[in-house]
Amino acid sequence: MPKRANAPEECRWVFDVFSGEKAERAVELCLRGYTLRKMALLTPMELADLLGYDEVTDAEKAARRLREAAGVDSRPVTLAQLRQRQDRVLKTGVEEFDSKTPWRGVKFGLIYGFAGEYGTGKSLFAKQISAVALAGGLKVAYFDTEGTFDVDSATIENLFKRFGVSNEAVTQFYLYRPTDSFQLIEQIRELPEDVDVIVVDSLVAPFRAEYRGRQLLAPRQQAMLYALNILQRYTRLGKLAIVTDQVMDVPTMFSTKRPAGGNVLLHTVHALFMMERPSKQKLKGKMWPLDVPGMSPDTEIEYEIRSDGLY
Repeated sequence: MPKRANAPEECRWVFDVFSGEKAERAVELCLRGYTLRKMALLTPMELADLLGYDEVTDAEKAARRLREAAGVDSRPVTLAQLRQRQDRVLKTGVEEFDSKTPWRGVKFGLIYGFAGEYGTGKSLFAKQISAVALAGGLKVAYFDTEGTFDVDSATIENLFKRFGVSNEAVTQFYLYRPTDSFQLIEQIRELPEDVDVIVVDSLVAPFRAEYRGRQLLAPRQQAMLYALNILQRYTRLGKLAIVTDQVMDVPTMFSTKRPAGGNVLLHTVHALFMMERPSKQKLKGKMWPLDVPGMSPDTEIEYEIRSDGLY
């Protein structure tokens, strides 16, 4: 059995919470990147799976001990305390977005969703926010589920040049290319805790590819909800999450479109925007809020697509 003295210093907290075989497994998880705060955000069912608890009640007790040790609790805060908190916000470089959105940019502690057809600039916007974060000395984890991220492309080079991303800052960028939705969930769950910005481009793509047909719609939405739930936990640690989404046609006389992620996305993402290019001949688009707190749904944000990002 492992002993506190033999464990790496960063994993010695394990012995304040676990003992015996469970401590051995917890040390293994710690070495894989599960810090005390990350472990404290796991559900009892996840702890039962990872640590081998036979009884859910034992896993619930372990979850309680972890949260107490990490100082993660659900005690209420007063409105006065909330007002004293300093919001961390990134300016995106899109003038109208940074002036019309409630937080004048993208706010840490939230999940942002951007849905649109191919060519509307949603992936480019995700890369742009990543570049802004890197230029600010932050760490970025980028999940490329569609295989469209080309590190040698002129677009990336132009974005990095526009926002002043140094060669040293590039070492803070982690690119993930999950092969399926299962690996996507595993990689998100095992992210290093010091990552500041998490981008999933696109979230819905692997789930739509694997869960095909109406009979698999419910399992697909449940699996996607789990991925979003993990992202929500990271936002509780102050991280910023960006997800992009495809769109699907709604069979009405007006031929409207909606996010392919459906109600799961609408009810889980904190700020969801729809993006559109009215004319394919012009590199101009607009976005509007589908569900953004403090923002009127009839607000329109116009932007221009250039070789070095959105303006």
